[in-house]
Amino acid sequence: MCVLSVAVAQTNDPLLPGVIYVCSGERMFIENCNIRDTSDNATCMVGHPDHVLANGIMQYTYVTKGALKKLFPTCTQPSAKQAAAAQAFQKRQQDTYNANAQKANDQLNAIQQQQAQSGGGYGQPAPPKNAEERAMRRCVSSGRLPATCTGNSLLGAFGQMLSQVLPGANKEPTPGPDMAGVFEGPGHWRLDFIDGGVLVNCSFLSPNQEAYSLDFKGGHAVLTINTRPRPLVLTLHGTETITGPPGPVTIDGVVAGGYTPGSSSPGHTETSQTTTHEMVDKSQTGNYGQSQLTYQGNGQYDAATTHTNSTYVAGASTPGYTNFVPKRATCPAINLSSKGAGTGIQTMQTDLLKTAFGGEKGPPTPAGIRMHGIFAASTGFSVQFFPEAVILGCGPDAARAYPYTVEPGATGVAIKIAAPDHPLALTIKPDGSLDPGDSNPYQVHGRIVTGQDNNDNFTFAPLEQTCNLATLTPSKTIPSSGGGASTMLASAASPAASAGNPAATPANGGGNLSTSASPLGNATLSIVSGLPPQPGVPNPLAGHPYTLLRNSVADILAKQGIAVPQGSNPYKVLGIACGNHTPDCQKILDAVKANAASAIRADANGSGTFPGVSPGTYYLMISARYNNQALVWDHPIQLKPGPNTLSLDQRNATPIN
Repeated sequence: MCVLSVAVAQTNDPLLPGVIYVCSGERMFIENCNIRDTSDNATCMVGHPDHVLANGIMQYTYVTKGALKKLFPTCTQPSAKQAAAAQAFQKRQQDTYNANAQKANDQLNAIQQQQAQSGGGYGQPAPPKNAEERAMRRCVSSGRLPATCTGNSLLGAFGQMLSQVLPGANKEPTPGPDMAGVFEGPGHWRLDFIDGGVLVNCSFLSPNQEAYSLDFKGGHAVLTINTRPRPLVLTLHGTETITGPPGPVTIDGVVAGGYTPGSSSPGHTETSQTTTHEMVDKSQTGNYGQSQLTYQGNGQYDAATTHTNSTYVAGASTPGYTNFVPKRATCPAINLSSKGAGTGIQTMQTDLLKTAFGGEKGPPTPAGIRMHGIFAASTGFSVQFFPEAVILGCGPDAARAYPYTVEPGATGVAIKIAAPDHPLALTIKPDGSLDPGDSNPYQVHGRIVTGQDNNDNFTFAPLEQTCNLATLTPSKTIPSSGGGASTMLASAASPAASAGNPAATPANGGGNLSTSASPLGNATLSIVSGLPPQPGVPNPLAGHPYTLLRNSVADILAKQGIAVPQGSNPYKVLGIACGNHTPDCQKILDAVKANAASAIRADANGSGTFPGVSPGTYYLMISARYNNQALVWDHPIQLKPGPNTLSLDQRNATPIN
C-alpha cells in the first residue's frame, strides 16, 4: 500500500513529515499537514505504526501543529541521517506531485478558455492541444466532478510512476467487470477491492494483496480469490453480501515483522574545469594575467582562460518500511457485508487527490460489481466506465455521464445505464463485448464549456451528437470520429417538456423531433450556402448547426418572460445572457431545444437537408460570421409537401451589431 503525501516540510517549520519520533516508547510520524494553513491551528495527520487496527491499517490521528510543536521536542529525535533521508524523499515526491498537479490544472484552464463562436451561437469547440487535454475536457463536459476528473488524471500519473519502479505492477487490465468497495464480517474478515486486486485479511493477519476473477453462473456472480493454500470461491448476493462455503477457512497470509528505517547518503558538489585559448596581440594583453599569456612570435600571444563549473548532486535516500512475514491463520466461515464497512484504500487515495484541489468528493462508489475500461462501436458510439459513473459518447467529444448498475440474471449480465430520456441496457456477451440489443440512433447530450459563473462553476452549451447503436468491443481509445451532429435537439422526454414548458406540449408539437431514422412528415428542406467564396477560406457556413423551429426565437423568449429591449434582437439577448452566465441562458436554450422540429449540421460546403416534417410554417435558427459581421437567418419559411430549397446569403440575413 502506498500513501500519497501532498505536503512537504517548510524550511521555517520545525515539524518534519515522514520521520519517526519515539514519544513515551511509542513511534509516531507526521503523514501530512494542511498545506493551506501554516498556523499552529492547522491539523496534521499523524501515523502510529505500533497501533494496527482490525482492518490491518495503522491508526491515524489528527493533531494540531501547535500540539505537535510542544510534544515532539520531548521525544527521542530522529537521527541526522533519517532526517536527511526524509527530506530528500519528500522533495522528490513533492516535485513529482507539483509537476502532475500543474499539468492537470493547465488542462482545466484550457477548458475554461473554450468560448462560444459564430456571432452568439455555439460552434465547434477549439481543437484540444493533445490527447490528455481532450480527455480532461471530455470528462468535465460529461458532468463528472472536475475534482474527480483531476483525481483520475493524477492517479494515472502516479500509476505511470509506479510502473517505472515496478515493471508490470500497473498493467492496464482488459475492459470488463470488476469489484469495488469494502466487505467486512465476523472474525475480522475484510475484503478491500483495489485496482488490480483485493486486499484480504482476517483474524490477526495484515492485508495481503491477491488476484481475483469474476464469473457469472446461475444468475449469481461467483468471485474466486487466489489465496493459499486454496482459492476462496465466494458468491455475491446483490450489492451488499458475500458468502462462502460453511465452516472455517485456512489462509496463508502475512503479519508485520519489524520495521526497516530509511537510509540516505549526503549530497555533494562536483566541479570540473575547462580551458579555452585565443590569439591576441600586445594591445589586448592587459585583459589577461601574466600567467595566462604565452608569446607565440610576430607580436601574437596565446591567452588561456580556465572556467570552473560546479554541479550539486543530490544524495540518495530510501524511505523506511514495514517488514511482513508469512503466517497461517484459521478464520471463521465467510459471511461479509458492505453495509457499514469502513473506507477502502482506493477511496482514500482518490479522495486525497480531490481534496488537494479543493474539490468535492462526490458520491461514494457503489460497492459490488462495477465495470472498467472503454468499449467502442464502429459507428462512433462508446461507453467509458468509471467506478461511480459511465460516460456515453458519440465521436470524440460529445459525452455525458450517468449512474449505472451491473445486474446478473438468469438470462445473462445486464448493465443498466440510468439516462433519464433514453435508458440503455447492455448485455455482456461471452466474448466480452456489450450488446445494446438494437441498432437505432442514440442521441448523446454532449456539452462544451463556455466559461464559469460567479461561483466558479463551469457553464456549458449543447454539443449534441447522434450515433447508431451497435455491438461495443473493448478498446484502448475513444473513437476519433463517427456520428452526426444535431445541436440543440430535443428528445421526447425533454427537460423542458417534463417541466411543463408550454412550447413543448403536444398542442404545438413540441418535443417531437424529426430525424433521418424517424421523419415526422414528407416536407423536406435543403439549405445551400449562397455566400460568395473567398480564396483560401472555408465556407462561412461549413459545419454550422442548422435548427428548424416551430416558433420564432422572439416568441420563445416572450413565452419565457424574457424581454427583448428596443433596438436589440432575440439573438443578441441570448448572446448576452450566455456571455454573462445568467440563469436566462439555460432557460432560453432549454426552450429552444423543446421547440426544435429538426436539426442538422452543414457539410464543408454549407449544405444540408433536414429530415421530413409536416408541411407548415417553421422558423430557421442559423448564425455565422461573414466579412467580420455576425449574421443570423431567423425568418419564417413555409414548407410545402415534398422537397423545398433555400439559399442563404447576405440578402436574406439579419446583421447583429
